[in-house]
Amino acid sequence: MQRTSTNFEAQVSNPGTTQHHRQPDGAISAPDGAHTQLRQVQTLPALLDARAGSNPSAIGYVHRTGSASTTFTWADIQARVRALQGGFQHLGIGRGDRAAVMLPTTPEWELVHLAILGLGAAIIGLDAHDTSRNLGHILAIARPRIVITADAAQLDRLDALYPGFAIRVIAAPDAPPGTHALGPLHASHPAPAPAPPLPTDVATIIFTSGSTGEPKGIAYTHAQILLACRVTCDGFPSIGVGDRMVCWLPPSSMFQRVLNLCAILFGAETHFVERPEQIVQRLPEIQPSLFVAVPRFFEKLHAGMLERIDAQPAPVRVGLRAAWSIEERIAKARSLGTEAPLHLRLLHPFTKRALTPLRRVMGSKLRFLVSGSAPLPIWLIERFGALGWPILEAYGVSEDIVPIAFNTLEASRPGSVGRPHPSNEVRIAEDGELLVRGPGVCSRYEPCTQAVSLKMSKDGFLHTGDYARLDEDGYLWLLGRKSEIFKTSTGRRVTPHPIEAEIKRLEYVEHAIVTGKGHPFPVVVITLAQGKPSGAGAPSAPPPEQIAGDIQTACAPLPGHQRPAAVIVTSTPLSIENGELTANLKLRRKVVELRFTGSIEEAYRRIEATPDHGPDSPPIVVIAP
Repeated sequence: MQRTSTNFEAQVSNPGTTQHHRQPDGAISAPDGAHTQLRQVQTLPALLDARAGSNPSAIGYVHRTGSASTTFTWADIQARVRALQGGFQHLGIGRGDRAAVMLPTTPEWELVHLAILGLGAAIIGLDAHDTSRNLGHILAIARPRIVITADAAQLDRLDALYPGFAIRVIAAPDAPPGTHALGPLHASHPAPAPAPPLPTDVATIIFTSGSTGEPKGIAYTHAQILLACRVTCDGFPSIGVGDRMVCWLPPSSMFQRVLNLCAILFGAETHFVERPEQIVQRLPEIQPSLFVAVPRFFEKLHAGMLERIDAQPAPVRVGLRAAWSIEERIAKARSLGTEAPLHLRLLHPFTKRALTPLRRVMGSKLRFLVSGSAPLPIWLIERFGALGWPILEAYGVSEDIVPIAFNTLEASRPGSVGRPHPSNEVRIAEDGELLVRGPGVCSRYEPCTQAVSLKMSKDGFLHTGDYARLDEDGYLWLLGRKSEIFKTSTGRRVTPHPIEAEIKRLEYVEHAIVTGKGHPFPVVVITLAQGKPSGAGAPSAPPPEQIAGDIQTACAPLPGHQRPAAVIVTSTPLSIENGELTANLKLRRKVVELRFTGSIEEAYRRIEATPDHGPDSPPIVVIAP
C-alpha cells in the first residue's frame, strides 16, 4: 500500500489563520497490491466484492464460541451477504429504507450491515446497553422501516419505544407471530439483482454520544465512509492480508464499524469478541497485529497488569516494578533523542527480559496500539511505550466522519493527536477553538427540523468544540472541551482533564470527575476501582486521610486554582445503563454531577466552614452515600 505523504509543509497556525493541506487524489491504496478495482470502488458493497475477487480464499472473519472457532473467507462472506440480501429484498427492503440493528458483536452484525447497504438502504446501529430514553430518541429521529434484534425481548423493548416498524426480524431461531427469523433469510430467495447504491446515497445515520445532551443524528454517504476508511488506512500502511484486527467494541458505534470496513480494505482478518469483559483473556490467542481501543481500556489494562504484579511474591513484585520503571526511563530518553544513563543501559537486557510475561498480554505479533474517542494521559502512553507497545493517538469528532488527525509509526509526538490529515483543512479560531472543513464534514443534523443545528462559520468550517493548538512541526494538541472547561468564582479557568489524569494515576481510582463552576476551588468526585475486594466483598477504600494525602501529592504540580479542595468518594461504579457513561465509555458529566449534587453541596459547606482551607491544604474527604 502506498501511503499518502505526511511530509507536507507544517505551518504555525496563529489564532485566526488557516492551515491548508492538499486534497488526496481519492484512490484507495490496497495494502496487498490488489486489483485496480479495489482501489477505485465508490461504494461499500463494491469494496467487499473487490476484496472477495482479489483474495477469495483469505480469511476475513473469525468468531469463537466456547472452544470452537468459525472462520469465514472473503468468498464465504460475499456469498452469505448476497444470500441475506435476497432475503431482505424478499421482505421488501430497498433503496432509501432505514434499518435499525441491535445484534451482538458477531459476524452476523457485519453480514446484515453489508447486505442492507447492498440494497441501497441505510443502517442505524443500536446499542443494547443504551438507555431506553436514548433509544426512543434515536428511533423517533431515524424512523426505521425494519428492525433486526438478537431476540424477542430486545424486540419487545424497541417496539414499546417506537411503534413504527413495518418489518421485524430476530436472530433467534423461533420467531414470534408477526416477525421473521434471520436464519431462513440466508436461504435462496430468487429476486432480481438490486440496483447498486450510488456513492451519494446515505449509508448510515450515526448518533452523537450524547455526553452533553440528547444524541443528534448525522447521515453519512458511501463516499464519505469510504474516504474515512481510505484516510485511516493511509496512516497504517504495514497492515495487509493475513494481519489480525479485533472487533470488540459495539458495532453500533461508528468507530468500530469504520475499523471493520478498514479491515476489508486492508484485507486483514477481523476477530470478533462478543463479550468485551473477555477481551484481555482472548488477546493472547487472537495475536492482533494492531489493537484499537478507547482510553478507558488502556487505563483498566494498566491497572490489571499492576494487580498481576502485586499478586507475585515480594521479591518478584519489587523486581518487576523496578524493571518497568527502568524501561520507562530508557524509552523516555530515546524519545527525547538522548541517551539513558550508562547503568540503565547496562541493565536494559535484563529488565527487558524480565517484562516478557507482561508483554504476552497482547500476544507476540502486536506492532502498535491506537487510542481514540477521548484524550489519553501521556504518562500512560509512556508506561506502555516502555513495554515496546507504541500507542498512537488519533482524533476526530462525530460531525466529521474522516479522522481529523492521527499519529503514525513514522511521525508521532506523544501527548499530541498527530498531524492533521491532508483531507482536512484546519483553523484555530480567535478564542482557540479548532475549526475543520473537508469532504467528511456532515451538512446538518437529522432531521433538518431539529432545534439544534451545526455550528458552522460563514466560510464553511465546523466548530469542533475543542480548544487546540498546532505546534511548529504541525502536530495538533488538544487543550480541552469548551463544554467541560469552567471558571471559578475568582475568574480562573479550569480544564478538568489534566487534573483528572493525575488523580487517575492512583491505583484505587476508577473515575475522576472535576467540577466547581462558580466556586472558589474545584472539587473532584472519584469512584473506587473494582476488583480489589475487602473481607466484606466490597471494594476496599483507603482511609480518608490517605485519600486526602494522595490527591494532594498527585495534584501538587498543578496551579493552586486547579487543585481540588475536596474529594467525594463513592464505591458505586459509573455505568452505561445509568446514563453516566456513553457507549464509548466517555463521561456524561452533567449526569454524574446531578447524581452527586447533594455530596458536592456538602463538600462546599465543609470548605466554607474551614476558613483557612485552601489549595495547599489536604482536600476534605466526603464519603458519598
